[in-house]
Amino acid sequence: MADVNLIDKILSSYSHFTKLEKKVADFVLENPQEVLDLTISDLAERCGVGDTTVFRFCRSLKLGGYQDFKLSLALSTHSREMLDINANVDVADSRDIREISQKILSVYTAALNHAYNYLNFEAVSRTVDQIISANQIYLYGFGGSAITSLEMQNKFLRLMPNISFTSDAHMQLTSATLLRPGDLAIIFCNSGMTKDCIQIAKSVRESGGTTVFITSFLKTPAAPYADILLQCGAREGPMQGGSISAIASQMYMVDILYAELFRRMNGDAEKNKQKTSQAIAEKML
Repeated sequence: MADVNLIDKILSSYSHFTKLEKKVADFVLENPQEVLDLTISDLAERCGVGDTTVFRFCRSLKLGGYQDFKLSLALSTHSREMLDINANVDVADSRDIREISQKILSVYTAALNHAYNYLNFEAVSRTVDQIISANQIYLYGFGGSAITSLEMQNKFLRLMPNISFTSDAHMQLTSATLLRPGDLAIIFCNSGMTKDCIQIAKSVRESGGTTVFITSFLKTPAAPYADILLQCGAREGPMQGGSISAIASQMYMVDILYAELFRRMNGDAEKNKQKTSQAIAEKML
């Protein structure tokens, strides 16, 4: 992240940009707030250039990539919405815990309503088809999405034994290369832009497995490698990873997939749930 104001840095570096990079610089200087809401592909489209030009523009500013660029821009423009969840839950202006609780409840409610409105029921049905027919099911996700993946594993293990998740990033990347035809990868990636998630989707495609990619961004670079795209999640700023809205939406999707799987398994689901419940019953006081 740049220590100096990014707007000043763009102005001071302007003469060193290429012709195409200047198109990006011009748009950023004229629309800094709008840029905060754009993906790298969206910004490239607005500027009439390719994604690689935007990436080179970021590197010309000595930034690590597009997310680093957006974070620096948010800091430079003091965009509170992109920097802090308080843009959705303004705790500073809350009188007491009751008011804070009501505000957070409204965020959850809005997130679930948004997730429902964007549900693709046909894609959900196809995903459950794949879950039922898969030899092995591997879950992938990082950060807040890792929490969702772990929860899905814990929930589905009560119905079926062939589902797994590891939080280790290296193990996720290596396991994706060893999937076989008949295996299923379910990738949670709210932004759709996490490099490792995109690489996992690509590796699974190359290994012959099937991929379900769950994201809020249907134009994700992982789209060409995904067999099924499920839209689910919420827009997050560069410092809002794992926001209430994103995690609530993902958990909602997990529950929908679980409920539909349970329905289709008929009596087998109830039998398996009873078996797994009995297995841990003695652990309870």
